[in-house]
Amino acid sequence: MHGQDRPDRTLDELRQLLQDRAPSLQPLAPAAGVDRYVTRRESEITPKTVDEYRRKLDYFLEFCEMQGIDDLNAFDGRLVDDYRVWRRDHASDAVDTLGAKTMRDEMYLFRSFLRYLESIEAVRPGLADRVVVPELGDRDGVRDVEIAPEQVAAILEYLNTHRYADREHVVWLLHCRTGRRPGAIQSLDVPDVHLEAEPYLTFRHRPGEGSRLKNGTKGEGDIAIMDAVAAVLEDYIEHHREPVTDEYGREPLLTSAQGRLSKSVMRRYFYKWSRPCAYTNECPHGEVIEACPAAQSMDAASKCPSSHASYATRHGHITQLRRLGVPKSVISDRCDVSEEIIDKHYDERTAEDRRQLQRDLFEQLHEQADEDRGYI
Repeated sequence: MHGQDRPDRTLDELRQLLQDRAPSLQPLAPAAGVDRYVTRRESEITPKTVDEYRRKLDYFLEFCEMQGIDDLNAFDGRLVDDYRVWRRDHASDAVDTLGAKTMRDEMYLFRSFLRYLESIEAVRPGLADRVVVPELGDRDGVRDVEIAPEQVAAILEYLNTHRYADREHVVWLLHCRTGRRPGAIQSLDVPDVHLEAEPYLTFRHRPGEGSRLKNGTKGEGDIAIMDAVAAVLEDYIEHHREPVTDEYGREPLLTSAQGRLSKSVMRRYFYKWSRPCAYTNECPHGEVIEACPAAQSMDAASKCPSSHASYATRHGHITQLRRLGVPKSVISDRCDVSEEIIDKHYDERTAEDRRQLQRDLFEQLHEQADEDRGYI
């Protein structure tokens, strides 16, 4: 009996010894910790990477604010895991869930940050080892995020015919025709929809009233919509919108009987209608529709290889505008995206696309010019 007790006592003694020898933690606010870490790394990385680190660690500061953490000494293993889950599933308005490659990069930085905090006695020793860094499969980081324009047109045509001006039709239409993030579209209220002669939508950052824009007040603005879109919105508001008011006295545009429509429900609508069988009654993957789980259940719709999340329409909208030669400054204002990000992620034009765009533009200028064309 005593032989069995001794290993347990030895472990307890070792734990106590390690605890006694562990350095005492020094108080440090989260923002100060981020500043110190970035300053420490500035001599090792490029200015562009410095900006990237600050942007990524802003999510950490947001998480600390949500959790009421004003001293990094309080950060423990459970909070490390909570942050990982929150960062993956809830922190981004751009995508529904961060992919494995993005999460790997995020967690590498987070682990490096915690190791630095350990070195300056701001968090308990060994905390960085609690960070789980995802392993990548062969296909992780490789995905087609854009729904082809012709596919979007077919889906919208089907909804316009069979589900005209209902909630699902409007959710799809707003995403496809504005290029805005799901969180921004979810935040729209009825008074934000202007249906006069030149219709437009107003996007506002209202953190004190239950809705935020990804880039705060910088993401605010009015964006024009076509008359056809305005007509659908008018019919939706008049005939299909659930007449609810939220806890802040606001009238959400997109509603259910429970209140403002959630982003998770909107996400389900995208998986549902991006399945080819939903609007063509055919399966490009050779499945028997009646026997396919992804075809028969909206809960399983995301399992269809052809289904897409809502972010795919934002990507497609911005990419299509670039293909058409719309200036980056116009796209930036309309879609709340920086010109740098447009260049990095959304400009997928080939060299042939660029040549054709130049040719079309100069042909238009040539037709409009006077006889004495000079340089044109």
